Amino acid sequence: MKKVLLKGPILTNSGYGVHSRQVFKALRTINDIDLYVQSTMWGNTSWILDDNFDNGIIASIVKYCHKSKKGLKYDTSYQVMLPSEWQTIADKNIGITAGFEANIVKSSWIDSCNNMDHIIVPSEFSRNAFITTSINCNKKIITNMSVVNEWYYDEFDKDISNEEYLIDLKYDKNILIIGQICSINSYECDRKNILKTVSVAAEFVKDKDIGIILKVNLGSYSVSSFNKIKDVLKELLPDDVLKKVAIVFGSLDVKELKSLYEHKKISCMLSGTSAEGWGLPFIEAASCGMPIIAPNFSAYKEFLGNDFLKIEYDMKIVSKEYSNFFDEDTSPLWSNFREDSMKKCLRDFFKNEDIYIENSNRLKSIIKQNYNMLSIIEDYKKVFESNF
Repeated sequence: MKKVLLKGPILTNSGYGVHSRQVFKALRTINDIDLYVQSTMWGNTSWILDDNFDNGIIASIVKYCHKSKKGLKYDTSYQVMLPSEWQTIADKNIGITAGFEANIVKSSWIDSCNNMDHIIVPSEFSRNAFITTSINCNKKIITNMSVVNEWYYDEFDKDISNEEYLIDLKYDKNILIIGQICSINSYECDRKNILKTVSVAAEFVKDKDIGIILKVNLGSYSVSSFNKIKDVLKELLPDDVLKKVAIVFGSLDVKELKSLYEHKKISCMLSGTSAEGWGLPFIEAASCGMPIIAPNFSAYKEFLGNDFLKIEYDMKIVSKEYSNFFDEDTSPLWSNFREDSMKKCLRDFFKNEDIYIENSNRLKSIIKQNYNMLSIIEDYKKVFESNF
């Protein structure tokens, strides 16, 4: 029986954490392997401590972590990490990454790819960034690279809605803004453009009976982080609009998360993100039939198709704050949404809400068919079979 190691930030509340847990679920469907897990950090993100989270997945992962010991030799490793963190620690090594969300990546990552036996990325958008970099720096990628998408929570297919969740919302119509605030000091450093998006949404709702729901964090769910967010919002928004903002803070279980996307008083999800290597909130919202308004750029276009309201954008050079992810002599680009276009999309949505709800329900059926857990695991199995 072959020893297989999964290494990544599998216990963290992060996108890479979700990605790691999906790989874990896929590997557990393979009967003839001896699986081991090594959990790593992911920046300053919180760890998930609830053993019952996502059908008890955390408690199961911890058991596999306890199996790992120094000195063990592995036949195959799956490393869900940035390419610079990959290591040749087994006879065969598979790197799994979303790369960096711009149009190019660090040129040394091409070398990292070529040191592995196989690469898995979640989207064509991510793969194209590696290919473009390879062409620009004249380094050929000799390692096979597969695209295996990510899925929405499989529990979303169950009737687990919580009717009492967020029962006290003041407005019958609300705009959901969800994600991690990457910087509270500069729009340029906030990849997901949360505060800029909040500012535009606030201008839109100020004279309307529409509220804003913020499901945001600063990488952790500490009391100090919550207080920082409140302080930033007080500086950002006038008092009359601030009263329209409800903050959902802390880690949600899957049932609560689904209830957020399906809540009768939450009309749509609004994003001004610069780029996404996949976009978990997007596929989660789409799987629940929630209308989405977002820039017409990056990976989520691959599964949203034309069934979302597309915000126009300009390309801008990525802030130097992200210089660890690209070379000094390059100018990586990602999107910068146009504020007037975001407002136009919001006006269009609330004017034609029934039409966009119908579109989103049609998309929901497509998402459920193509991006469910069992379908994606079959794609993983094809990669596994070629690397065991």
